[in-house]
Amino acid sequence: MLKRHLLAILTLGLIVATNFSCNKLSATDIKQDFNQWVNDLITPTKSTLEKVENGFVIKGNIKNSPKNLLVLWELTPAKLIFIDSTRTDEKGNFQLKGNTKEMIFCQLQMGPEASVYFAVDNNSKLNVDMSVVGSFVDYQIKGDELEDSKTLKSLLDMNTSFLKEVKGLEQRAQSIPNTPDGAAQADELRNEYQRLANQRNNFVKEVALKQKKGFIPYFVVSFGALENPGFDMFQHAVNCAKAADPNSKYTQQIETQFNTEAKLMEGAIAPDFTLKTPNGEDLSLSSLRGKVVLIDFWASWCGPCRRENPNVRKLYRRFHYKGFEILGVSLDNDGNRWKGAIQADSLTWPHVSDLRGWQSSAAQLYQVSSIPQTYLIDKDGRIMAKGLRGPELEMVLAKLFADQPAATEGNTNANSNVSASPENGNKTPDIKVDPAKSNNKKDSKSKTDKKK
Repeated sequence: MLKRHLLAILTLGLIVATNFSCNKLSATDIKQDFNQWVNDLITPTKSTLEKVENGFVIKGNIKNSPKNLLVLWELTPAKLIFIDSTRTDEKGNFQLKGNTKEMIFCQLQMGPEASVYFAVDNNSKLNVDMSVVGSFVDYQIKGDELEDSKTLKSLLDMNTSFLKEVKGLEQRAQSIPNTPDGAAQADELRNEYQRLANQRNNFVKEVALKQKKGFIPYFVVSFGALENPGFDMFQHAVNCAKAADPNSKYTQQIETQFNTEAKLMEGAIAPDFTLKTPNGEDLSLSSLRGKVVLIDFWASWCGPCRRENPNVRKLYRRFHYKGFEILGVSLDNDGNRWKGAIQADSLTWPHVSDLRGWQSSAAQLYQVSSIPQTYLIDKDGRIMAKGLRGPELEMVLAKLFADQPAATEGNTNANSNVSASPENGNKTPDIKVDPAKSNNKKDSKSKTDKKK
């Protein structure tokens, strides 16, 4: 069990890192696309773009790889677009050509798993010498218009080094015994993995932030070089792209993506909303500014939500007096069921709802498609994290409030008309409920807790 748990953690990290080198496509998808082109190229033919006179040229040599098939793709966030293909000659030499109206990112693929990346425009004349071992490619690049291609190489080199280190950790994990000493070894490997992951991510961020005009930050954000780029990096990518070429398709893509996604990214100001409390009063998220707030999307009919409530209640009692608040946002349609669940589960924090179910204005604003769902908001109203609950949420809160003494159940008070007060301690507030219409068993018979 210990080995499987550790290997799962390491494998997850490997998948995140490999997304960078596989353009967010699964290895299966890439292999299928690659095999389609293999079938078309069993008989060597001239390049489909050989007649291009004023375009980019990529030529070079692959060590010990005669008659090796190469495919040049344009990278897009959604898929790979074919540009050109060829085979190496008897000595491993090759040449590929293309024509583009603007700078584009390309992937040169030598097999289902081996690839390198370039940034090219019609002035690019690149010479590449490569050595391939499995999925790892060692290469040197020379020529004209090299700056962004060299930057991509530095990112790829870092990623390759990271993947090799992770593979080493995986091999070490195989020999860990299922003993107390093995548990200590597992913790050591987890810490080592996290150190390597942080080192890699910091390098990628540093490279992206160094560029003030260009599309490297766009690459980092759009092609998965960072698992969670965050609001500031996203904004930087937009600014750099606009400075380089406001009419580029990359600029248009990143601006559209930013306008769609950035409002809910870490570091963004949490979108405000105002809904009714169980007693019919208006309550806004912004009114809780100055506290660390957990927006908790739930419903009385959601079994997983109700089962999670005891854990949430425990965290509220522990951290509330330190400045932690919860705002429960219900996706209920029935007011009595909602109010009954609040009382039944002793949820002493503020609650709001517009009783519109999945059409809840707050749920749509926060793009909630399944519950339970949470957003953690800092004291300045910025999004800190999404989807935290259980031990993970407890760990984050413990770090945030580490400089304050531990709380006890008896000194937790809430300051809202739908939460505990100094007078009633931790008691659930009085909420008018029609008992005849309330049915709030903790294990709901709802068929699903996901939006249809």
